[in-house]
Amino acid sequence: MKYKYDLVWSVRRSISITISAENKITVRCPWGVSKTEVEQFLSNKENWIEKVVLKNSEKLTLNDDIVEYRKIYVCGKKLDLVFSDRNAFEGGTVYIKTVKDIEKLFISEFYVAFAERLKAMEEKTKLISGGVFIKDYKSRWGCCDAKNILTFNFRIFMLPQDLQEYIMLHELCHTLCHNHSPAYWKLVKGYMPDYENRRLRLKSFDFLVSLYSRIN
Repeated sequence: MKYKYDLVWSVRRSISITISAENKITVRCPWGVSKTEVEQFLSNKENWIEKVVLKNSEKLTLNDDIVEYRKIYVCGKKLDLVFSDRNAFEGGTVYIKTVKDIEKLFISEFYVAFAERLKAMEEKTKLISGGVFIKDYKSRWGCCDAKNILTFNFRIFMLPQDLQEYIMLHELCHTLCHNHSPAYWKLVKGYMPDYENRRLRLKSFDFLVSLYSRIN
């Protein structure tokens, strides 16, 4: 295995591998599995690993200005990101004091309009949530809990509006179906026939969920 990886043993039945948007490779396996077995598993997955790592690298290269905090996505458009003595959107520039301030700046700027759009979608689809919150998720765009309360990643405001709408509908559909069964996806498609295309495009932004939380 030519790539470095983290190995995690736990109580589970099989070996699995995940690759983050930043190409961090994690292998999870049951207790008792030998390193030789892990290496054999990885050898069998080598072509897939190579493909995913290459695709991730291409996305990161295309967005090196985002990753290096020189620019930032705002509703799908790249704007200049400038560290200054204030937090503000001004013209085509986003000014922030620290990376940590990005969350509160985006929420203060976009939450009200977002909540109104979500309410309009609820009225149109008759899918009613138990409330809406915004937070700093590290690995997902949104969540619908058992009480149908929806929570969205603040980075959703960085996405194009049609992808925001896909995530909104995705979570609203979970108010009726709390899984990803065929019945669930049929429900999503009934309201958004092109959801598969939007879902695929969303993958090009998945690297964002690991940004803006690591630096104080």
